[in-house]
Amino acid sequence: IYTECINYVNKIKNNDLRNCCLEIYKDYKENLINKPATGGDCHHFYKGGLLFHLYCVTRNAITIYEMYDYIDLDLDLIIFGALLHDIGKANEYNDFDIINKTGNIYMSNSSKLLGHSYEGTEIVSRYLDKYSIEKEFKLQALHMIGSHMKELSEWGALITPKMLEVLIINYADAMDADMENNRFGINNVLKGEKYNDLMNNTTFYKSANPEK
Repeated sequence: IYTECINYVNKIKNNDLRNCCLEIYKDYKENLINKPATGGDCHHFYKGGLLFHLYCVTRNAITIYEMYDYIDLDLDLIIFGALLHDIGKANEYNDFDIINKTGNIYMSNSSKLLGHSYEGTEIVSRYLDKYSIEKEFKLQALHMIGSHMKELSEWGALITPKMLEVLIINYADAMDADMENNRFGINNVLKGEKYNDLMNNTTFYKSANPEK
């Protein structure tokens, strides 16, 4: 999965964005493969969950972009933002093995106080400062991280989305979270039966289609 993510990095045409993303992935490799994407009953709560979530969101985002190839969107920003949207969790969360032993998902009190959107923009900003990227474009790249969730909340965005590219990341992110949250439920009931969506505290039904 790490190799697949690097393959996505190499699809970025802008040299500065590509090299920045590649540098972050190399420096944070151990963090990405050892941390979950969330805590408790939420999506991708397992070792390597963070990396797999980043991969899935990037795959989803590229697919959405390709469906709307008649709209003048920036695929570089979409891939860059999708691959790095949750990079803040690489600093925010403990390794999964530690969480299992201690029950503590957060590495420090500052992790609880700042949140992964802020932490992520800080990480990416520091790396982008190494490159001769134009200021306005740098801000747009950081917007992909700070606004990757629609809602303004403890788990959400620093600011509401201002670009179509980050909206695509929003949808790709939400889709992957919802599918993963329901994977166990739908895979373990019979046709037509109900199962619980734990994250959204609701009940879903499995298809009763006899030809499926």
